[in-house]
Amino acid sequence: MENPFKYAGIVTGPYFADREQEISELLSEMRNLGRVFLVSPRRYGKTCLIFNLRDKLKKEGYHPIYLDLNAYPDLASFSVALTERVSRALESSTDKLAKLISTLKYLRPKVEVAPDGSLTAGVEMSVPRQQALPALLEGLHYSERLAIKKGRKLIVAVDEFSDLEKYDGQTIEKAIRSEIQTHTHIGYVFSGSAQGVMLAITQDPQRAFYRMGRIMELGAIDRDAYQNFIITWFKKGGYQLKNVDFEFLFDAAEDVPYSIQRMCNVLWEKARSSRTITQEMVEALPLIVARQDSAHFELIWQTASQTQKILLMALAKERNAKPFSRQFQLTYGIGPSSSIKASLESLVKKGILYQTPAGRYRFSDTFMRYWILGLAQDD
Repeated sequence: MENPFKYAGIVTGPYFADREQEISELLSEMRNLGRVFLVSPRRYGKTCLIFNLRDKLKKEGYHPIYLDLNAYPDLASFSVALTERVSRALESSTDKLAKLISTLKYLRPKVEVAPDGSLTAGVEMSVPRQQALPALLEGLHYSERLAIKKGRKLIVAVDEFSDLEKYDGQTIEKAIRSEIQTHTHIGYVFSGSAQGVMLAITQDPQRAFYRMGRIMELGAIDRDAYQNFIITWFKKGGYQLKNVDFEFLFDAAEDVPYSIQRMCNVLWEKARSSRTITQEMVEALPLIVARQDSAHFELIWQTASQTQKILLMALAKERNAKPFSRQFQLTYGIGPSSSIKASLESLVKKGILYQTPAGRYRFSDTFMRYWILGLAQDD
């Protein structure tokens, strides 16, 4: 039996853990062609959630498309991709597609020869890239018209929507809102893992997407449901669990699904020959995974300043540390507060740490904490 605990890439079907409530709510919103802003920290499985939603929408006769803003360096490439994917989702005939796209002003058809010799219709800009915003609005307008013409319901999911800021975001936000607020045949899911940016986009009364749709914050998976998922798979694989408490695993992963899946993946392989799992094996997992990524963490560590290293070591030892408190500074011989603030801001900017809504600082990769603790043990 293959290892069922997938953690890299898109995880769907029976390998996707829980999220039944979230999928149910998203399905309800999309059936009404609503607008949802999906917000979550990185590695919480929002992209996998969208792909599982997409599969269910297809079964119900909807036509979903997915775009990741990370894949498009500028607004022009995003505009082209949006129009092309919508076209292919709603029309399979190359000739008809080419004719439809040829009516546009800022975009035009691009017919390509596939490896098997067949022709496929793509899209390209017909104007300078500086006119990418009009092209995007044209593509959005065209998408709505095509959905109406075909009598179909389209769902557009835009992942890492918080990256819109790299395109001169607020100007584009206003333009996009003015177009999509009139759409009646398209539902939208805008997701992002830069929580602060996503919440600013949707909750600031001065921003264009204020009250544009529902804000759904993706939290941790319910531990009982997740534990049932894990135990069920181990039992299917013929593994015996000897007084194992998976609460340790959830605590070590800080409930991050990616980290939980990865540790279970390692546990499956470690116990493959004996088919027996003990608590001792579970408690060894965080450091095992951390050492697998040692080269990556070592590179990060070498680029950190001495103050940052002391700070990271302290945060690894104290999960709920208060770095600006006098007690913290005395304990670890670090300060003043201005220096700590600068170090924290730098570490957040580099993506090594992130700040929770409650103001706590956490490691973006939960395993880096264990790698750093491992350094202290080696000393």
